[in-house]
Amino acid sequence: MAAIRETDDGRLRFQIELEFVQCLANPNYLNFLAQRGYFKESCFVNYLKYLLYWKEPEYAKYLKSV
Repeated sequence: MAAIRETDDGRLRFQIELEFVQCLANPNYLNFLAQRGYFKESCFVNYLKYLLYWKEPEYAKYLKSV
């Protein structure tokens, strides 16, 4: 049962991170984040660094171009 929950949690995390990375392609959203000072917060910048794994082909194939 724990394995099923881990799989579900992994899928949910994948979907959330995918959606967030795709939002980062929107200049209006980036402006919103900048105006509120998110890019000055080290924890947020570290999270963006973590998300760089989306550049790898095995993950980038899931990104949709606008």
